[in-house]
Amino acid sequence: MDFERYIKGRDTFAVRFGKWVRWPLNRFLARQSLIGTEPFYDAGQILGLDALRENWHVIRDEAAALMQERDKVPPLGEISPDHRALASTSKWKSFFFTGYGYQAPANRALCPGTAALVDRVPNLVVAFFSVFEPGTYVRPHRGVTKAMLNVHLGLIVPQGPERCEIRVEDEVRGWKPGEYMIFDETFEHEVWNETREPRVILFLQVMRPMRWRGHYLSRFFLWCIKRTSFVQDIRRALNAS
Repeated sequence: MDFERYIKGRDTFAVRFGKWVRWPLNRFLARQSLIGTEPFYDAGQILGLDALRENWHVIRDEAAALMQERDKVPPLGEISPDHRALASTSKWKSFFFTGYGYQAPANRALCPGTAALVDRVPNLVVAFFSVFEPGTYVRPHRGVTKAMLNVHLGLIVPQGPERCEIRVEDEVRGWKPGEYMIFDETFEHEVWNETREPRVILFLQVMRPMRWRGHYLSRFFLWCIKRTSFVQDIRRALNAS
């Protein structure tokens, strides 16, 4: 399956408005950040991640069992039209647990240990397994908002001479099983898996630590995003509630 011919419909007013305000808003949020505005961060700078790392084998084992039945992991572009420009083929797969307050009950039932653990993460916005099949490439792009940070927990990481990495600005890093990679998605980044094996991570988005003005403005911005097609298309595709 591929989505190369996909043509996105006209954005709603809410989406157009969000795109217009996001860069001035991000400049304000950068000044409100309690941890600076670097491309990468250490796990110790984000509270509430210890339980996931301590129990990462539970998460890894559930992900490995899921990978034995690949048809249960849909392509990201299939369930999220807004991601099809980046996820234009079926090689980037996603298995959602929660997002913007919605939960995917069928997925959570298949991986109950992971679902219970991600529920313990404070200020969680999104949680899903991100699967890069061999040959996956995501072109350079920037995320929407500094309100959140991307948190990757390595689960199944290909070994060998071929590269499976991410570039954020000028720095290239690879994943390690049981370890975190945390970065600000508003910096330009691209991702690739040139190996012959799939790469599986637990992908979280969590609220950035902010001063109170930035904190409440971030929550309002995410409340608005929740009501757009960007989130609602995925909710409907997964029968989330």
